[in-house]
Amino acid sequence: MNPQGRVLIVDDDPEFGLVAKSLVEVEGLAAELVASGQEALQKMASDACDVVLLDLMLGEVSGLDVLRQLRNLTTNLPVIVVTAHGSMESAAEAMQAEAFDYIGKPFRAAELMSALRRALEWREQQLKGSNETQRKVAPAASIVGRSPAMVAVYRAIARIAATDSTVLISGESGTGKELVARALHDNSPRVKRPFVPVNCGAFTETLLESELFGHVRGSFTGALNHHRGIFETANGGTVFLDEISETSPTFQVKLLRVLQEQEVRPVGASEARRVDVRIVAATNRRVQELLSAEDFRRDLLYRLSVINIELPPLRERREDIPLLVEHFLQRINQKLGKHVTAPADTIDWLSQFEWHGNVRELENAVERAVTLNVGGKLLPEDFTQFTPTPLTRAVAPAVPAALPQEPDTARPGTFWRCELPCTLEEVEREHLLATLRYTKGNKLRAAELLGIGRYSLYRKAERLGIDLEALTAETAALSAKAVR
Repeated sequence: MNPQGRVLIVDDDPEFGLVAKSLVEVEGLAAELVASGQEALQKMASDACDVVLLDLMLGEVSGLDVLRQLRNLTTNLPVIVVTAHGSMESAAEAMQAEAFDYIGKPFRAAELMSALRRALEWREQQLKGSNETQRKVAPAASIVGRSPAMVAVYRAIARIAATDSTVLISGESGTGKELVARALHDNSPRVKRPFVPVNCGAFTETLLESELFGHVRGSFTGALNHHRGIFETANGGTVFLDEISETSPTFQVKLLRVLQEQEVRPVGASEARRVDVRIVAATNRRVQELLSAEDFRRDLLYRLSVINIELPPLRERREDIPLLVEHFLQRINQKLGKHVTAPADTIDWLSQFEWHGNVRELENAVERAVTLNVGGKLLPEDFTQFTPTPLTRAVAPAVPAALPQEPDTARPGTFWRCELPCTLEEVEREHLLATLRYTKGNKLRAAELLGIGRYSLYRKAERLGIDLEALTAETAALSAKAVR
């Protein structure tokens, strides 16, 4: 890290600003905090800095407007946009305005330091006359969510959309994999060419091969004419292969050739044909599961997952449920010509359920409720009528006891013993670890059980030397082992 680095923090939240300033100064950098965009511009006019840490929301002023004005002053200053209100649109706008990076609150100290380190290295290259520039990204399709997990997805889309790298989108059914694929296409240079989604699980092997690769007349019974496959008709565009893990090993070999050689051979044809398509695939299985699966080729998985975007299930981002409900209400009201609203009590009630079908299940529930509603305000009974499956309420686990008599061996890591003598910090650390393991690494739920905010959880973990990301991976592995 450049010890001479100077960081200008622009944030109207004094608590966050002071925390960020302390983190930056601990790393040996100079930091200055201002509370408004106007102060930031005045500061830049009189005294230069090396990196700007810019909040997206500055009272009534948009941080993006400040970013654009900073760009008018200088083009080689890295600006890291920070927000607690992330969206696909704001991520795309930030990248279009040439932001260096885009990170969501709350973030780990290591994540901030990594972004600053890269920004300072980029700044140094710029000052030495490097020709590196930031890629511009066009406005994106509407994907709803402001949780840290979704902000990470937006950032990934904004960074990789303009490339031709293959992308594997993984996530449970109903999490919005096709929306992400469309956002990748809409923000790419291929946007004026076709985007063709294909549900691989809906076709037999023979029919899927014919649909994608095409066939020549007489190649099989019923092939009365030549047929151009999807890869040829989508030439120059993007092909989205949904449920790719449901394909047969024989088909996977042929798809691997398309990825390696950029050519297809129609069924019954003697010669291959060149194609120029970007392939985005999706699966409802985890990449680690596919790596050990006998029915999916590992070499194809490596080719498809040059970049892997994993979408979180809705139960792990409950804070997005109010936003999703409002979004669906607006769209469904327009569709049905109604003016139905959702009171806060109803939205709180909806946030208590598991939503195993994820965003798609929630959308269907809202549409059904609006259709059945007669009073203009959604009530719980609107969601319980004529539902195909009853809603499953999330079970609120009790805080694990500090000194259980009999350890629960079926759920490793949910208990701990306090061996005296020990310090208060040791007790706090063990209790925090036990709670995080109890929630299987769900940081939002752990904060709720502990009765603290998410910012406090991150700060405590940092102070106590707990790697939250490593712990999440550990609990996921334990859960998978328990299922097996």
